[in-house]
Formats: sequence, structure tokens, C-alpha cells
Amino acid sequence: MSGRKKLNGKRLKTDLYQRSLTYITMLFGFTVTFVITVINCLVTLFMENNLQFEDVAKPLFYGAIITPLLALLLNKYFSEVEQARSQVEDLQKQETQLKTSLTKTYIAMINQREKNNTLFREHEKLQGSFYNEISLRQEAQSLLDEQMVFFSAIFDLTPDIILYRSFNGEIKGCSDNLLHLLHVENRAELESLFSRDPELNECFCFGDDEVIKTKKDIMYERTISGVIYQVRKRPAINPKGQLIGTMIYGHDITKLKNEQDVLERASREKSNFISTLSHELRTPLNGIVGLSDILLQTGHFKGEDERNLKAVNVSAVTLGNIFNDVIDLNKFERQTFSVAPEPFDWKGFLEDLETLSRLMTEQKNLSFSFKVTGESPDRVVSDQTRLRQILWNLIANGIKFTKKGGIAIAVSQKTNPDGKLSVSFEIADTGIGIAPEEQEKIFGLYYQVPGTKQSTGTGIGLYVTRELTRALGGSIQLDSQPGRGTTFTVSFNCEIQKRDSEPKPGTDARKVLKSLNILLVEDVDLNILVCKTMLEKLGNRVRAAKTGAEALELFKSETPDLVLLDIQLPDMSGLDVADHLREDFKSEVPMLALTANVMRDPEIYAGHGIAGVLSKPLSASRLAEAITEFRENAKSN
Repeated sequence: MSGRKKLNGKRLKTDLYQRSLTYITMLFGFTVTFVITVINCLVTLFMENNLQFEDVAKPLFYGAIITPLLALLLNKYFSEVEQARSQVEDLQKQETQLKTSLTKTYIAMINQREKNNTLFREHEKLQGSFYNEISLRQEAQSLLDEQMVFFSAIFDLTPDIILYRSFNGEIKGCSDNLLHLLHVENRAELESLFSRDPELNECFCFGDDEVIKTKKDIMYERTISGVIYQVRKRPAINPKGQLIGTMIYGHDITKLKNEQDVLERASREKSNFISTLSHELRTPLNGIVGLSDILLQTGHFKGEDERNLKAVNVSAVTLGNIFNDVIDLNKFERQTFSVAPEPFDWKGFLEDLETLSRLMTEQKNLSFSFKVTGESPDRVVSDQTRLRQILWNLIANGIKFTKKGGIAIAVSQKTNPDGKLSVSFEIADTGIGIAPEEQEKIFGLYYQVPGTKQSTGTGIGLYVTRELTRALGGSIQLDSQPGRGTTFTVSFNCEIQKRDSEPKPGTDARKVLKSLNILLVEDVDLNILVCKTMLEKLGNRVRAAKTGAEALELFKSETPDLVLLDIQLPDMSGLDVADHLREDFKSEVPMLALTANVMRDPEIYAGHGIAGVLSKPLSASRLAEAITEFRENAKSN
């Protein structure tokens, strides 16, 4: 009955896993189709002042074709990975049960032999009746014969290899399977083979000193005659506690190793797939976020057009954050997740959080309040991307489950005696609330509260949020009542960065950025358009190169003040370009990476002399902040 429950649980977990992948893919495909359709219509209206039916139909038609194909591909791929993982777990359980059973049997055999020897010694002491002595001897011999037949059958029937050696290394017994494996007929030939083949002898002698010294089991792996064995060596100890030999048991794990290799290869392929998908999807997202930012800043759109354009921008940012959750979930599974603390503009961070939250609530006609108490430092040191992702997930979750009322965000901050900033974000909604028995469950992977299935979602947002909060050394608390709303409170401690010199009062950040000569290395025309437009609006002069070779030629002709490097280029990587600039040109020009690959370790960039990383999709505020930071660091140096 319990086995059936485990099987049903495993099937349910697999079904939830595949269903979640399908939901994510379909949600993503439909959202991208909608976003591209709206952008296409807006741009067409803006450029041609005329909208045709085919301008709407084409994006919808292509999206309807691609979305099911992508869902089918992901379901097939990940179901194979899940099946391989389940097979490995079953094999490991079977192996553990078999090893435990055989080990107990082998020790019992050794102990029984010692008991038989004790019977013989007792028999010699009996000087009574001749007939009684004969009877005892016959009884002992009969018992010994029965035990020998029983244990010989165990030795011969086991599919694994067994070797019993005395304290001085003499072979006392072995299984037929070991003889067949090594192509010998008996123990004498086996001893002769060990003496002729030192490498084979080492397989069975390995760890003898440790076993004799500690009288404890050891375990190791060896390949014998092309078969991979997991070898367990156990000391054979008589009832008096004396070591009389070693029992060597080898279990064939070749199939298990092959399954593990398949699983590891599948895991690597999954990571490569997600990495590629990250790059390919973040490139168009970069265009959507960047161009919508630029169009909003022009002021040409008013009324309903402005609201639609803001909806496009927020939807694109939403897609980016959903994909961040998927990426982080993959990192948690592979245990490769790490945080990357760096200084950033704290006041600007809070302003961006308020602006984006207000846009989201306006789309659902919800009220919104944003209150900050305590003195805000200029700059703090933390992982800005992860912190933004945590708050985004909680705010988006509150808006999703709130139909009327509103969202209230309260930021409390104070400077501790140790100089750190203690900050807490309280995010309250007037939504449906969460029952007490469900409050811990909602942080589980793929879990949704019963009765809320109609709400779209991936089922991983709160799980990733809690893991990210723990990684940043913070805490998250939940207070909720059904029908009265929910309040999430997230608390952190951050280092406060003190500046060597404060900027003069009245200094305009846009003026500080003027007259920079920037070399942009990017191979996608859309990204070049977005990034170049943003930089030029900030008053900089930009030269663009689409390949690494072209970038090196432009650098040779005129040394820039700053280099912005895309990592994936047609002829070489951005890391290769950075190495050429440092080694061939002996350049000390600061470099920033522009990348859509969020799977890469941030320390890799630092190893190539790249000062910072800007992830796509790129927002105007984040780009301005990075350039401002570079300029201030240059002035202080």
C-alpha cells in the first residue's frame, strides 16, 4: 500500500512538473505574442500612421505556431530527465537493501564458524562415555556440514563478488562469481593470479591498514575486468573481539554509473538549453523594454496610448522576472547559486520600485501607497538584482490575488551601531488572504492554495523568493487572514558605502555623463539601437562594433573612455575581446559586460578585467546608474 502511495506521489510530482513547464511555456509564448503584436501595431501607427489587418494577424499566427512546438519540446525533454532520475533512485534503494542483507549474512557466517570451533573445543574436554563422545562429534559435524552447505549456497548464488581473507592475507573463501569474473577455476589459481597481477591484488588489498587499525568498514570503487564495482570491506571479528580476517563484498554498479552519467549529461544539457534560451529570449525582451522606455520618454504618447505602452513595458519586465525565477530554480537544483554583492544607488532603487509598483497597480485599478521611514543612505552594498527580484515577486503576488482595494508598501530603515543599514519591506494587500494551515505550504515548489487555480502563475515564485531571502541573509514573515488580505515582511541588513568625496550641491547626473566616448560591442542590430539611443540621450558619443575584430580595430583607431561588451559575438566572445584589450593593447580602459546569459558566474567576468555586468533586458535607469557609477569612480581615482 505504501509502495502504491509512493508511486502515485512520484507520478503526481512528475505530472505537476510537466504541467508547470507547459504552463510556463504557454504563458510565455502567448504573452510574447501579445507584446510583439502590440509593439508592432504601435510602431506601425507611429511610423506609417496606418494600421493594416496583416500587421495584427502575422504576429498572432506565428505565435500560435511556435508556442505549442516549444511546449512539446520542453515536455519531452524534461520527462526523459525525470525518468532517468527515478530509475537511479530505485537502483540505489535496491542496492542498499541487498548490501545490508548480505553483510548481515556474511558476519553471521563468520560468527557461526567460531561457534562451531567452540563446540569442538568443548567436545575435546568431554572425557565421559565413549558413546556420548561419538554422538557429540557426529552432532557437531552434522551441524558444521549443514552450515557449510548453507553458506556455500549463499556464496555461489549471489550475483556479486565475495572474498574472505585471513588476517595474514590468505584466501579462505570466495564466490563462484568472482572465479568466473577472473577466469580461474579455484582458490589456488586465484592466489596465483593475485601474485602475478599487482594491480588486481591492489583492488582487494586497498584499505587493509585502515580496517585493521579502526576495525570499521570502508567503501571504495574499482573497475575489475571492465565491470565497475562498489567494494565494501568489513573486518571479520570473533566473539572475543579479535580480528581474524576481512570480508570483501563487491556490488556491480556499472548500470548505476551509466544511469548517473546519463542523468548528469541530461542535467548539463538542460543547463545549456536554459542558458541558450536565456540569451535568445532576453535579446527581444531587451528591445521591448528599451524601446518602450525610449518611447515613453519622448512624451509623444498620451492617454490610452500611453497606458498601453506602459502595459507593454511592465509586461516585458514581468517576463524577465518570471524567467529569472526559472533560472534561479535551476541553480538551486544544481547547487550553483551564489549572490554577488555590489554597491548601488539605494535612493534610486526605492524610486524605481515605487514607479514600477504604481504602474502595475494602475493596470488593475487598485489603490497604491508607498511610504519610507528613516534616513536613506546614498549607496548600499548588496545583490541589487536578487533584492529587486524578491520584492518584485511579493508585489506581483499581492496584485495577482487582489481584485479590489489596494497595495501598500512600507519601507522601514535605520542605521545600526555597527554601521549597517537594517531595512524591512512590508508589502500588504487586501486580497483573498491565506488560511493558517496553508501559510507554510505556499513556499513549497509548484504549490498553489486550493481554490486559486484560476489564477495564472508558475508556482515557483514564493519558493524562489524564500531561497533568495535566505541567500542574502534575510528573513521573510507572513501574516494573513482569509478574506482580509496578506502582509509579507522581508528584512535585511546591508553594508552602507561611504563615499570619499560627496558631489557638489546642484550637480546634475546627466551633465556628469556628458562627453564620454563609449565603444559599444554588440552584434544584434536591435540591441545596438536600444543601447545607443539610451547612451546618446544621456549625452555620450557612441561607436558600435558588431564583431570582436571590428571592436579591436575601432579601439586601435581611437581609445574610448569606456567599453560596453556583449559576451556572445560571431567571431569571438566578449571575454576574448577583453583579454585582447588588456594583453595586446595594455589597456586600462574600464569595461562593462552586456549579457543575456544569467547562468554565468559573476567572478568569471572579474577574472577577465571586466568591472561590472549589466543584464539584459536593459533599462534606461540601470544603464544610467552604471555609467554614473563609472564616472564617479573615475573622478575619485
